[in-house]
Amino acid sequence: MQKIEIELDQETFNKIEQLTKTHHCEVADLIKAMIEQLTKPELINNSFIGEWSNDAELVDKMVEDILHHRS
Repeated sequence: MQKIEIELDQETFNKIEQLTKTHHCEVADLIKAMIEQLTKPELINNSFIGEWSNDAELVDKMVEDILHHRS
C-alpha cells in the first residue's frame, strides 16, 4: 500500500469529512470509489452517453427529443 499527502482547501476537506461520516468509511475508501467510477470503460469511451449506452431505445428517444426541440 502506498501513502500520499495532499493539500486541500477547507471547503473540500469539509465535504470529504462529511462524506466519510455519511458513508461510514475512510478517506481512502472515497478515493478508491471515485477512481473506480471515473475509470469505468463506458464512461471513458462514451462520455456523452455514459451509462445509457446499453439502452438503445432510451438513446433513440433522447436523440429524437433533441432533434424535435431543436427545430
